[in-house]
Amino acid sequence: MLARLRADLHVHTREAEPSIAYSARDHDVLLIPGVEATVEGRHVLVYNADVEADKLRTFADLRRYRTPEWLVAAPHPLFPASYCLRERLWQQIDLFDAIEFSHFYTPRIDFNRPAVKLAAAVGLPLLGTSDSHLDEQFGTTFSLIEADLSVESALAAVKHGRLSIVSRPLTLSRCLGIVARQALANARVAVRARLRPTSPAGETILTPR
Repeated sequence: MLARLRADLHVHTREAEPSIAYSARDHDVLLIPGVEATVEGRHVLVYNADVEADKLRTFADLRRYRTPEWLVAAPHPLFPASYCLRERLWQQIDLFDAIEFSHFYTPRIDFNRPAVKLAAAVGLPLLGTSDSHLDEQFGTTFSLIEADLSVESALAAVKHGRLSIVSRPLTLSRCLGIVARQALANARVAVRARLRPTSPAGETILTPR
């Protein structure tokens, strides 16, 4: 019998927020390998891939390397940002298995609405995610997936639409707070990068693995 897995398939684990921590082994959590690749300047979610993200620079690359074991989803596709897919989603729609329903919306401002209409028009499932860069984003939107506790079963369930979304709109003040905290975290990372000493030419630094 299939379980209803509470799933968030868009969580950033290499960001500046220190309090996002994961202890999957202790809590019987299934980790699904994935990356938010930048393809021709647009963000694309790729799961269970067997190639490095830097090989997916163009949509032709994505078409060349993808296999039936992959899941390809469109994150925040119709939001007003240069890195969002927008018209490229229409042009490359056959590459995608799902469309993201993003946590980042309010009762009045909701760029998910056209994505919901598009998903219904082309017959693709909606995938609810938190797109967590900060701990406060986690749990705001997620999916309930009818699957076994395995990568293959979970991704197959998404492709076949065996999932539902649990979500609630954010207040405008909470949205602005998330933007401000993320900007601050990004600024800290940039400052650390500038202050990090560079190695003199010819010097080799060995670091523990």
